[in-house]
Amino acid sequence: MKKRNLVISGVVLAGAIFAGSSLYASEDVEQFEQGNQMKTLSALGIEAKSDDLVAMKTLTDEKGQEWIYNEFTRRAPLMDKIEEERSVKVKDAFIEVQDEIMQQHTKKGDSIPVILLDEELKEGSFSFNREDGEVLIFKLKYNDDKGKWDYEQEK
Repeated sequence: MKKRNLVISGVVLAGAIFAGSSLYASEDVEQFEQGNQMKTLSALGIEAKSDDLVAMKTLTDEKGQEWIYNEFTRRAPLMDKIEEERSVKVKDAFIEVQDEIMQQHTKKGDSIPVILLDEELKEGSFSFNREDGEVLIFKLKYNDDKGKWDYEQEK
């Protein structure tokens, strides 16, 4: 009986240690991702705190320009807003430009992209940073004549 209790206690303790280390690791990953987001925003002229990293929050850059913030993995509310305020066509074109940028420019180890759009949903940026600290910034602008988003990498 004592042996069985000892084994059960050992299994419970091992489970608690594993669960605790997994929880700690997930917190570290979240903090790491937030740090990357803040580095990217800083390169865009926006000083942000971790509390500012909320989907659809308006952030102001050093020039006083306001931008709607989104992280690439949590962009659904932004896509809905583009569809509601602009059109399905503009939203679909926005998805295409993000895909094009990622297909052509991302590498293994790059951070999750930061998406910023102005209140009119006509221009903004798509940016991420590399493991070595380099920040890649792609300026976006919707081209009404072509019905697509144009982009240019900022040097």
